[in-house]
Amino acid sequence: MGDRRSIKTKSAIKHAFLKLLQEKEINKITVSDLSKKADIGRGTFYLHYKDVFDLYEQIEDEIFEQLGSFYDSSFPSEDPLSMLTFIEKTTEYIYQNVEIFTLLTKPKMNVLSTNKLKEFFKRKVIEELSMIRQSANSITETEKFETTFIVSGVVGIIEEWINNGMIKTPTCISNIIHQLLLKFED
Repeated sequence: MGDRRSIKTKSAIKHAFLKLLQEKEINKITVSDLSKKADIGRGTFYLHYKDVFDLYEQIEDEIFEQLGSFYDSSFPSEDPLSMLTFIEKTTEYIYQNVEIFTLLTKPKMNVLSTNKLKEFFKRKVIEELSMIRQSANSITETEKFETTFIVSGVVGIIEEWINNGMIKTPTCISNIIHQLLLKFED
């Protein structure tokens, strides 16, 4: 029972935090603000987090852990549908977590940024290439630039999708991204 209550409390805190981030910058959010918004006591907050920044870091870690797990379960692979499966899982995850990903497109909020997302995926692609070739030194400068170009384009499409209110379904956006990425395959 305690675990279920803990999960529910953490969810309420996270939801309150994301709502407050829409109104003010992270360094202006207090534990009192969060406690009121989540309808919990300050002590309850401190049972789960050290401070507001710890809460934020845990949310960000959760996001990158989930995105990394989608990537790692899809690549490397010989299956041509792996890329589409990965993109579908990622866009669905973004769609289900619209509150935090909407904040991505507001860089002045001092939270998760599209640059962090780009760096994360560039690192994952380079790691994959290094693993396939069994050497990080075999990645050419051109391949690094190509990775930057492709990742920036994909994140740009996702950013535009978010900014336009996610009118298109995750499946539709996944198919658009997949079709564009297929043009880069050898």
